[in-house]
Amino acid sequence: MSENNKIGISVDEAAKLLGIGKNLMLKLVTVEGFPAIRFKRKIIINKNKLQQWFDENTGVYGNYK
Repeated sequence: MSENNKIGISVDEAAKLLGIGKNLMLKLVTVEGFPAIRFKRKIIINKNKLQQWFDENTGVYGNYK
């Protein structure tokens, strides 16, 4: 499977896609409904669902602590 065909991406890759920092990305993965899975210390984000989540939450002010 090539890099472009991966369905799971890392926190760093997702942060780059969204144009945000790693610290904010780590906060986002804790938001209910965010398309991420945690395997012990590894967090995998569903690349296809990330776009959908972003589209559905555009304009929503997040209270990310």
